[in-house]
Amino acid sequence: MRQTLLPLLISLFSFVTACTGQTTITDRSMDITVGNGLLGVFLPDYRVGSNETSETALFDDGDLLGYQGELRLIRRFLHTRTSIEGRVFYGVAESNDTNQVDSLILSELGGSNELSFGQGRADLKTSIDHYGYDLGLRDTWRTTFGGLSAGCLLSYMMFDQNYDVFHQSTAALSEELSSEFIGGKAVFGWDGYLRECPTLLDFAVGFYQLRTDYLASSEQVSTIEIDYVYSNPVNLEATFTTFQNVNDVRLSYTISMTHLDKIPSLSRDSLKGTSIKFDDGFLLKMMVEILL
Repeated sequence: MRQTLLPLLISLFSFVTACTGQTTITDRSMDITVGNGLLGVFLPDYRVGSNETSETALFDDGDLLGYQGELRLIRRFLHTRTSIEGRVFYGVAESNDTNQVDSLILSELGGSNELSFGQGRADLKTSIDHYGYDLGLRDTWRTTFGGLSAGCLLSYMMFDQNYDVFHQSTAALSEELSSEFIGGKAVFGWDGYLRECPTLLDFAVGFYQLRTDYLASSEQVSTIEIDYVYSNPVNLEATFTTFQNVNDVRLSYTISMTHLDKIPSLSRDSLKGTSIKFDDGFLLKMMVEILL
């Protein structure tokens, strides 16, 4: 996943060669925008259960496509040089995997809690809820190279990863990873004209404390296990936005890419049960926003 971010960033920089330096910063004291779009989530894969030949029974590659909505507010003062920025967002993505098995063995709750099922259809439903907010200050300077900006944001976001296993439409196992990111972002921006179109290019480096909670439950053994794991990831984010007026309505089109330095995944051991490890992840967002 780390190799995915670099080509995309290089593609963004290639656009800058067609830019002009005039800043696009507005004289409006406040902007409120509502956005809707597609959310691509690329997380570590998930494997659960084994069949009669000890192979993985159900598998999710961690690549999901879903929806994200956003509300953004920018309040400017000091002749538009300084701004207070706020953003709240919510995204959701789902996927399903179905497999016909001669047997389904679940030992994810530990060696003494092995669950066995016979022949039939096994289903894995994966869902991810991603939500949070950013709030902070930014300063913008008019230069011969366009508008240059820098600021600091308080950042909070959650990933709720839910995995539900069914055998013959009967719930067999439910696992949940709740990842809470609390920290801040350093943001750096450029605004100008790209092929005569107002454009904004933003980069952010996020420093977080990550707390991950793990919950597993099954009606068959009435077992719940909870674990707490802490880490300190550093996330990278790049956002490219262009603006256009359509019938007196100001629209913006945004592509945003986020590299998640650490995101939890589940490691299986038939004797020790399930443990949490960390891998990297990637988010891709494509949105259309309307200025209210």
